Order: sequence, then C-alpha cells, then structure tokens
Amino acid sequence: MPARYAARLVSGVFSKRTIAVLLGVFLVAFFTIWAVAQGLSNPEVPSGDVAVVDDAPGGPVTKEEFDEALTQAAAAQGAEVPEEGNPQYDLLKDQAMSDALLARWVAGEAEELGLEVTDTEVDQQLEQIKQQNFKDEQEFQQFLDESGFSEQEALDRVRLTLLSQRLQESAVEEAGEVSDADVEDFYEESASQFEQPETRDVRVILNQDEAAVDAARAKLEQDDSAESWDAVAKRYSTDEASRTAGGLRSGVIEGQGDATFDEEVFSAPEGELVGPFETEEGFYLIQVDKVTEAKTTPLDEASQQIRQQLVSSQQQLAAQEFESDFIAKWTARTFCAEGYIIERCANAEPPPPTEGAPPVVSSRPASPGLSGSVAPGLVSGGAPQGPYLAEEAAPALPPGAAPIGPGGAPTGAPPTGAPPTGAPPTGAPPTGAPPTGAAPTAP
Repeated sequence: MPARYAARLVSGVFSKRTIAVLLGVFLVAFFTIWAVAQGLSNPEVPSGDVAVVDDAPGGPVTKEEFDEALTQAAAAQGAEVPEEGNPQYDLLKDQAMSDALLARWVAGEAEELGLEVTDTEVDQQLEQIKQQNFKDEQEFQQFLDESGFSEQEALDRVRLTLLSQRLQESAVEEAGEVSDADVEDFYEESASQFEQPETRDVRVILNQDEAAVDAARAKLEQDDSAESWDAVAKRYSTDEASRTAGGLRSGVIEGQGDATFDEEVFSAPEGELVGPFETEEGFYLIQVDKVTEAKTTPLDEASQQIRQQLVSSQQQLAAQEFESDFIAKWTARTFCAEGYIIERCANAEPPPPTEGAPPVVSSRPASPGLSGSVAPGLVSGGAPQGPYLAEEAAPALPPGAAPIGPGGAPTGAPPTGAPPTGAPPTGAPPTGAPPTGAAPTAP
C-alpha cells in the first residue's frame, strides 16, 4: 500500500509556508463500492450524537466531536466555518463526518486484529515531529492554535497513524510468496522486456544542399578524425542536434527515424563514409563510429527485478482486497443521525444506478481552495476514502480522525518482504510528499 504523508498549514502566521509535520496522517485511496448492512440492525443514534459505529471503540460520534472536526476542516482552508446553507458548509460537513467515522473504523479494525501502539511510541513519534519541523515548543504550540488542535488531539492523531501503519503491514503480509517458477514464467511470457536492440553511434552531416555534403565528404576523405569531424560538422551540417558535437548521434536505434536513414546506417560498415544520400530531411553523409550489439538480459540477471515486480503486484492485490473489505464491513456497521448522513453511513440512500453499470458510490469532490504546495507530514482535508495510503494530499483532520485522501491502486516495486514504496517504517516519521501543487481530488 504505497503511502504519502502530507499536509498543508493554511492560516495565521504559518499561511505563508507549508510546514512538514505528521499529526496522524494516513492518506487513503477508495475503489467505489456500495455496502449495505446485512444482518445488522439499524440502531437509534442517541440524542446529542451524530453517528454510531457498531463494534468500534470510543462510543457514538458526538456533536462536540463533529463541531471540532468542522472547525479544523475550515481552519485548513484559512477560514471560519461558513453558515449552514452555504455550499461550502455542506462540503466541510461531509468531510468532518467522514474523518470522524474513519477514525472509529481504524480503531475498530485495529482492535479486532489485536493491533496496538504504546503511549511511549506515540510520545516518541510526536517528539520526532516537533524536532524535525519546528524550531521550538512555542512554534509548535502556535501551530496547534492556528490549526485548531489541542496537544491531546495531536497525540490521538499520531496514535491513529501508527495504528494505520500496523493495518497496512498486516494486509501486505497476507500477500503470497513468489516462487522461482513464477519468476521463470514471467520471464518467458515477457521476453521482449528483457531484449536490448542493437544501437549505433553515427556521425552525420545533414544539409539541404547536396553540393555542401559533397564538400564535406571531400574534407573528411582527407581526414576523418574526431577533430576533423568537429570542424566539418560545424561548417557544413544543419543538424542542430549534432553539428556542435562533431556530428555525433549516439545510441541510434533502428525504426525510430527516417526509413532511408535507418537503412543506410544499419547496413553501413563501421568506420566508412557513406553518402551523400537523400532523405525527407535533406542529404546525409554518415560514418558509423560504434556498434553495440543486441543482447537479451539473462534470467539470472533479471530475476531480482522480476521478483520485486511480482511481489509488488501481489501486495497491491492484497491491499485492494483489504480496502474493499474494510469499507464494506465498516460502512455496514455505521449509522448516522438525520442531517449527518453521508455515503459512509449504512442508512444512506444509494445513488441512482447508471444505465448499463452496477450501482457505485462516488465521493464528493474535495473542497475548493485546497490546491497549493504540499509538504511531508502535516494534514490537510479532503474526501475521505478507505484505509490505505495514496499519493496525494488529504485535507484537514478532525479530532481523533485519520486523514483521508484521493488516489488509486498502489504502484511501484518494493523490495521483497518490505511494505510498499512510500510506507514509512513503524515508529518513524514519514518523509514522502506528493508533488508540489498537488490538490486532492475525488475518484
């Protein structure tokens, strides 16, 4: 499950720059899925609460939690919470609900799998964040004030991040082993990937005027040294790519240029002047300087790369299966109060089916104004998805919630037995960051 930990500070004195700090970030990708509650009751949400999640620790999601999440989501955009009825309010409300629910889901999944993190691990992680991203405690406290977090909420966020790492590692461990036979089968079925075609380094004179090429040949017949080619190419060649490099084109591969040029180059004996001959580009004079024969990388040299690729593919499949199961299971256990129902609630109305396609659920678009530079570590908000890390930034997080974000299937080929590329080692602050300017988008 490839991962990126990122965020953006968007208010107060810190609005002029992005601060890299981890406050429990784990970004998530979402493969659209509609989960209905099967065999579960539709419980009443207690008065004063906004949702209940069956079998998750922490009790109902309270209105107070929701309000804090809403404030933090707005702060991530450098704004106050808008009035109800404002379209921006609806986006922030859905984001806050999704974040709060996802926090319960992660905690519930970790509890069921017996995964834990210690207070010491959480404290150490937060200290690393402070040391790496803030010049002193005062700056860190100022950041918390500006972004709407208490220090306890920061600790809670770090705990959720570490739990999410445990979940990721657990899912990846379920990927199957790659045998030598698997590697050999892949090598045989993908033989073209390991073939390197013949290449030629060739010196050229190109000119629309055949007489100029004849003059160049006369000079080079007297002296075809590298020094002579340098002078002749500068005087007679119009080929901008090579005229200042002694006419040299390196690593020419057959089939990538003019057909007549290729035919002459790949039939010319090494070291002989050939031409002038006419092509669509003009008249050429050539001399093959070096021939690198075609070769095929043997299996023993390619096996490590193949094994990593196959392991990565199996890890991706395991991640996708875990994600789909996670979303389906916890959506079916989640019931929301009237006025707070979102797609993560089992009592939400399913979207109308698209003609010719099965029903799916689409996340709301990320709130506007979230684009901008993104640095490693700090959270931003967005359209919550599922429980594994994506490559783009997620928007601001509510208290106790795990950040979420857009994305797709993990990519890359991590080493055998290692978590997917981008997942930081347990207990260490993540260092990856999405590209500068990446903005969250909904799948």
